Amino acid sequence: MSQRFKVKPLCSYDNNVVEKIQGNYSVYEITEQSIQEILTKGLAVQEELSEINIWKKLDIIEEMGKIWQERLNRGELDEIKELLAKSTGYSEKLIEMELSFVPLILNRENIIQNLKYSLIVNIEALERFVEVKDGESLRIMPAGPAFIISSGNSLIPPLIPSIISLVTGNFTIVKPSLSNYAGVAEVFKTLFSLASINDVAKKMADALLICYFTHDSATLKYLLSKAKIGVVNFWGGEPARSTIAKIVSENPNHPRFIVNGPMTGCAIIDEESSNEENARGLAMNIILYDQQLCSSPTFAIFIGSYESALSFLNLVKKFLNEIGSEMEIQADEASIFLTQSVRRFLQLRGSSILFSNDFRNLWTLILSKKKSILDQVVSVFPAFNLYNRKRFLEIVVVDSMEEALEHVKTLPYSVAFKGIDTVQTIGYAIGNEKRKKLFKELARLGVYRIVPLSDMYMRSAIEPYDGMSLPLSFTKILYCRNR
Repeated sequence: MSQRFKVKPLCSYDNNVVEKIQGNYSVYEITEQSIQEILTKGLAVQEELSEINIWKKLDIIEEMGKIWQERLNRGELDEIKELLAKSTGYSEKLIEMELSFVPLILNRENIIQNLKYSLIVNIEALERFVEVKDGESLRIMPAGPAFIISSGNSLIPPLIPSIISLVTGNFTIVKPSLSNYAGVAEVFKTLFSLASINDVAKKMADALLICYFTHDSATLKYLLSKAKIGVVNFWGGEPARSTIAKIVSENPNHPRFIVNGPMTGCAIIDEESSNEENARGLAMNIILYDQQLCSSPTFAIFIGSYESALSFLNLVKKFLNEIGSEMEIQADEASIFLTQSVRRFLQLRGSSILFSNDFRNLWTLILSKKKSILDQVVSVFPAFNLYNRKRFLEIVVVDSMEEALEHVKTLPYSVAFKGIDTVQTIGYAIGNEKRKKLFKELARLGVYRIVPLSDMYMRSAIEPYDGMSLPLSFTKILYCRNR
């Protein structure tokens, strides 16, 4: 039997745990009594943390990023890289890239930009009343304690709300997924190491608890249904979302329930933009995270002739081979069999299909006229749902922007995309003169991000998250009139 990975809490406080076996993991779960004691202390720490100078807290986060970068450069994170590659199924090269993103999440200026574009007042209102008009002041207070339940598709999503929650003064409990637990804990171990030499870091470490709870955990149920929690931030989809929402609704303390639900990405390309640069961009975004991000392109629309679309498809094929061979996938026998069965199904129906037979880079491209065939595929192969389709993309060829927009509009309601809330990201590669109209119509359809095709995965520091401001979600705004 392979050795089980030990999932232990990371916090400043003594705690009692019970050991539970979950697959290849030994989970050391904090008991309900211990979490009650920790929360009592955490509420006191939250009051102190909210009084600390915001710039000093940002200095600590920045220092965490520098230490992480130094460790990355010295190869000290190689073991974590290998561990995360095994637990997530992603290639080591992708994990290496993800680890290199961590300093950007911890970058002082990036966090300042996020706070400035999210809050309605000078960010020093996070530590004191700030006058905004004669005799009228605002003060931003933590809304927590905050409990963040994160998804397992990437290391980065758990870090973003956790950092925002901490710098806005909340006592913060983070439950990462098992697949990313080691990475999240490793990032925050840096904070705990700084706590031994810096008082502000000590206070921030005291305001943080990283832990995992199994689905049947009494402690988890207590946190959601009874604990004095101010914010529950859930990242993920059904059925967990509805189950947790119901439990949270019973909590007499009425915590905010902030959901970052499942979404997906869609690419729109027109004929005049079907060049090598955009083919490479589309291929890169298909390979990155194997299309498991909410921003990943899982459907594409080509505006132009079928022949031009086919030429573009062959360009994408070239880059899928190049980029995919550098980021090999760990496909199991079941997923390989499923993919091969789907390909045969498509071939029998006369679809134009390109694919790779390399099991380490198992990509598939379909070209369809006017109408998507994906609903038929998923009706026959229900297991071939959005979460199991990796390195797989259908491109539908249409004549006009109006037809393209209709596909975007109906995507969330199709069988093939069951489970998503909406289209989060549109990656565009279209001529300049058409963009204004496209952007206007996409806004009406309710998408959250409109970005160039080449960097769909990349987030700006000022971007909201799924249409909302995370700093505002973790805070409350006090008003004071002194006249």
